[in-house]
Formats: sequence, C-alpha cells, structure tokens
Amino acid sequence: MNAVFSFAQRSAVYLREVRAEVQKVTWPTWMDLRRTTGVIIVFVIVLGIIIGIMDWLASKLLITFLGQLFG
Repeated sequence: MNAVFSFAQRSAVYLREVRAEVQKVTWPTWMDLRRTTGVIIVFVIVLGIIIGIMDWLASKLLITFLGQLFG
C-alpha cells in the first residue's frame, strides 16, 4: 500500500512540475507560426526539387554509363 501512495505522490509532483514548466514557455504568435510554416514549406519544396534533380542526373549518368558498358 505504501508503494501505491508513493507512486501517486511522485506522479502528482511530476504533474505540478510539468505544469510549471509549460507556463514558462513563450508560445509563438499566429503571425510567427504562419511565417515559419511558410518557410518550412518552401524549404521542403526546394529540397524536394534538388533531390529530384540529383536523382534524375544520377539515373541519366547510370543509364549512359551502363549503356556504353553493356551496349
């Protein structure tokens, strides 16, 4: 029974500490959130284009190289 009480007491302390820490967080404004989301979306699109170009170049080089090697 003592172990259950100890667990409940530790859990309560933990939840109080979590609440105190969450209150210290500075949350972004909606404008900041929209701006950073836009930056992330643009970054992902640009990165996808770069990876797509690299994939296309690698496949063209491999097809050309393997075509000359076995063709």
